[in-house]
Amino acid sequence: MRQDSFERWFGVVYLSVPLSWAGSFIAARFVVAEIDPLRSVIWRFALSALVLLPFLVAFRRRQHPDLTRADYLRHLAVVVGLAGIGYHLLFFWALTRASPTNAALIIGLNPFFTAVAEVVILRRVRPRRFYVGFGLALAGAAAVILLRGGAIARPGLGELLCLLAALTWSTYAVAAGATRTEAWDPLWTNAYSYLLTALLLLPFAGIWRGQALGAGLTAKGWLGCVYMGVFPTAIGYTLFYVAVQRRGPGWASAFTCLVPPLTALLDHLFFAARLTPAMLGGTALVVLGLVVGTWTGRWPPSRRKEQPEP
Repeated sequence: MRQDSFERWFGVVYLSVPLSWAGSFIAARFVVAEIDPLRSVIWRFALSALVLLPFLVAFRRRQHPDLTRADYLRHLAVVVGLAGIGYHLLFFWALTRASPTNAALIIGLNPFFTAVAEVVILRRVRPRRFYVGFGLALAGAAAVILLRGGAIARPGLGELLCLLAALTWSTYAVAAGATRTEAWDPLWTNAYSYLLTALLLLPFAGIWRGQALGAGLTAKGWLGCVYMGVFPTAIGYTLFYVAVQRRGPGWASAFTCLVPPLTALLDHLFFAARLTPAMLGGTALVVLGLVVGTWTGRWPPSRRKEQPEP
């Protein structure tokens, strides 16, 4: 009975994942207003590792990977180098200049960039609806970025950094897929990547501005760091993993379509971002494109557990 109740309410609980991911764009904007991107990455992942590792030691000790395997260490290097350091440095740097809404719209295109890379590199065949969805989402993002002030404007450095972040994440997704083995527990891999990212960047923390690790952080900044470390990272990624295992990757990924509109709403509430017709229409196009391009043939997504993707 308890298991049935969990399954019945799991979809409602899982709505917290796109909400927490949308909130990470808001929290990051608060944090980078007080400290540099490098220290922002360190605090996010140090706190995430602090939350996740004790949980794994207590409940998933049997799934611990063999850290002496060269192939596992190569995979971990891909995760840390591209996702932990590369993507997140660009993510925080972008949010020093781009609005949370613009960042979410551009970075939200990374599933399409990943799929295009798979088509080009791995010669995977994609259905026609994928290309239709990609075109809609790209047009929507362009509308918001180019008409952000009500008139046509060139993309700024922040938007270009967001694009680089999305491309870096897509590169990571393809590379991690090529080096990953299904037997490795992704929660342990995530936890070790969080810890290693923080430790590898730590020696450079004082070089950026010659400041101590926590110097300049107010209560608002600390709250943003804790939020990012706990909710979208330690809890959000863990729930995403559980969803992939219980309902399949298609079901779990479908909820990411909610991230851009939720970010736009939070951007309006926290930073008084203007809800212009271009922003509303462009965001709607991005969401529609994500739905069309990633649609699995069932909508709403079936509660039946899908087979995980290879």
